Amino acid sequence: MKILGIETTCDETGIALLEFIKEKDLKFRIINHQLRSQIKVHSKYGGIVPILAAREHKKNLPILYEKLLKETNENPENFDYIAFSYGPGLPPALVSGKEFVFNLAKKLNKKIIPVNHLLAHIYSVLIPKNRLNIIQKIKNINLPAICLLISGGHTILIYTDDLKKFRKLGETKDDAVGESLDKAARILGLEYPGGPKLEKLAKKGRAIFNLPRPMIGRKDFNFSFAGLKTAFWELVEEVKKYNKFDEETKKDLAASYQKAAFETLIIKTKKAYEKYKPKSIIVTGGVIANNTLRKMLIKIFSKDKLIFPDKTLSTDNGINIAFTGYFFVDKAIEPEKLEIYPLLDI
Repeated sequence: MKILGIETTCDETGIALLEFIKEKDLKFRIINHQLRSQIKVHSKYGGIVPILAAREHKKNLPILYEKLLKETNENPENFDYIAFSYGPGLPPALVSGKEFVFNLAKKLNKKIIPVNHLLAHIYSVLIPKNRLNIIQKIKNINLPAICLLISGGHTILIYTDDLKKFRKLGETKDDAVGESLDKAARILGLEYPGGPKLEKLAKKGRAIFNLPRPMIGRKDFNFSFAGLKTAFWELVEEVKKYNKFDEETKKDLAASYQKAAFETLIIKTKKAYEKYKPKSIIVTGGVIANNTLRKMLIKIFSKDKLIFPDKTLSTDNGINIAFTGYFFVDKAIEPEKLEIYPLLDI
């Protein structure tokens, strides 16, 4: 079975073709994948502009699709399904993807598989390596598991016992952790995308400034990062008053913010781990590309219990969408039944 996966949730345009081989065990191979970033487009604005993201997806999708066909010599008539990210995400960006999927599916007379973008992040941990044309066995995970899903738009703790049913334990009540890292970077004057630049700066600093760990005293598993961001802004303004806002201080500020945000994640995750006693802890989403966070998690939890995605698959891409689509083939629909506008109630 061959599935084409298309990702247009935010500011990454991704297309990938995967083949699934059902023998004694399920195996798969990544035939090809294409990914185009929009960092240069949005950097001048200090963040993602949804309408510009939609425009770039509309421009990039046909180009990446033709490139994939050229590099593989695949006949699209042999594709079995087209999987795509139907949400959650930026509505204009999702619409661009859906329009492309609708037209392509109609042209090829193929069914389409709507994929929840958040589930794609979770299922990405089942992919051992992002390697082309290597037949791989799907990674085995000991269940039940709790999953910490952390990205620019989401911070959610989830419980699952069969990777088909998911129970939300808690989520952010305001900013997602990835968004808060980007905002902290902007407060320090760093360019977009801020999260990776904050990480780089923090590696050279010391976490010597005192910042809050929001909501850690509560019994629930919800998060909040807006207050931490405000406290950080006030701290930076105070530092500026005393003319101490030099490069060394910026490094220490970055390290302090990052530590506060990550310790908040870890404390809440540890509480969920102690209550539900899962066999595995899945940590996925774009923020887990941060090496400092990975190391902090490994110090707290047993390494054999932690499950991360391949680092190249932690951010948005078509591979995750095509891969997840396989597990939801029973949800495939005719393109005529596709709602062009994004579902906002997920």
